[in-house]
Amino acid sequence: MNRPRVLPVSLVFKYSPSRSSEMAKSMLENYRGIFVTDGYGGYNAVPEALHAECWAHFRRKLLDSIPLDDRKKPIKGTAAEEGLKYVKRLFEIEEKLSDMPDDERLEKRNKFSRPVYEEILAWHEKTSKKIITNEKLKEALTYIKNQHVELGQFLNDGRIPLTTNLVERSIRPFAVHRRAWLFADTPAGAVCNAVMYSLVESAGINNLNVFKYIEYLLTELPQLENPTDEEQLKQYLPWSDSLPDYVKVSASEVLKVNKDLLANK
Repeated sequence: MNRPRVLPVSLVFKYSPSRSSEMAKSMLENYRGIFVTDGYGGYNAVPEALHAECWAHFRRKLLDSIPLDDRKKPIKGTAAEEGLKYVKRLFEIEEKLSDMPDDERLEKRNKFSRPVYEEILAWHEKTSKKIITNEKLKEALTYIKNQHVELGQFLNDGRIPLTTNLVERSIRPFAVHRRAWLFADTPAGAVCNAVMYSLVESAGINNLNVFKYIEYLLTELPQLENPTDEEQLKQYLPWSDSLPDYVKVSASEVLKVNKDLLANK
């Protein structure tokens, strides 16, 4: 029986000196898979990959565009609230599909989510014909107008997540700590910083004890005869089957971490 090949799971941080589209292209120009992003236009410079976008970003724009009353409560019956209700329905449907295989999830999405997606497009068309004085609502309408194709890609492939929340959670420690660093002294230092974060976060997502894993690398790598041999270095990557058991987190520890995350959700 042929088992499906399990691909490595990693989180990669990359330093770039600007937000130019050339930076996105240089990182992803040979990529032919799926990538899910926010609405940053620079990703449009990557022509060969399948580009999907995050519904959480659109949901936030709608939420921010709902006007508040004198008690700081959302005013009901507004166009923004109507649009938000549709988006919330998408998320409710997706939550029920989260544990399904990709092909079954895609089937259910087309049955239940596609009609809601079409209602959102109809809501956009109807609302855009009105005179809009709410600048934040204008921004939300422009977002769905410009990004509706990418936002709709989740209806074409069951592997595509509805949001970039996994990425957002992964970069949060970096974003929080960056306030303390203020800046890196040199571009080389920023590159090293990105490499270390890639290593640490990838170790975590592969259920390694990060401290023991880094300790293992610092002990073993200096002893290599050729530390630039890529084939040899693959044995030390966070997803390698060659890693010793003592750097791996046990199943019971993973379960405890997951339960703690759910409790603090």
